[in-house]
Amino acid sequence: MFNKTIRFTLLIVLAAFIAGCQQQASSGAKIGFVDTNRVFKECKAGAEGMEYLQTAGKEFQDKFSEMQKTMAGNQTEENTRKFQEALGEYQTKMGAEQNRIIEALQNGFTKAVDEYRTANGYSAILSVETAVSYDKAADISDKIVEAMNKMDIKIKPE
Repeated sequence: MFNKTIRFTLLIVLAAFIAGCQQQASSGAKIGFVDTNRVFKECKAGAEGMEYLQTAGKEFQDKFSEMQKTMAGNQTEENTRKFQEALGEYQTKMGAEQNRIIEALQNGFTKAVDEYRTANGYSAILSVETAVSYDKAADISDKIVEAMNKMDIKIKPE
């Protein structure tokens, strides 16, 4: 009888110890991972930005093809200078447009991640690009795409 009591007491102590260990493990930091490249490609604003830049690039190609045809029959220093100036202006304009679109996407992404982290009790959200290894169940990329799709991210200039 005494032996059974000691065993029962040890069993209770062991169960309490295991429960305490599990509580410590489950009360750790909640970490999520996001694939930024995938988010920017899959969100509506990212797709709209790519389409806008491709359309602008096509317009550039058409314009400069015409300029090259014109210059082919009349290559002067003046025409070459005008062509180079137009090319420089285009590169400056497209660089500014790319930067504006990237900044708009980055601001939306940062807002979406911060709001998701706060609303869902995460301690940190890390990029999958920086992770050596992670559980795919911790990937919240789809949720961030959904959040960004609900935002009004201005891609096209007004």
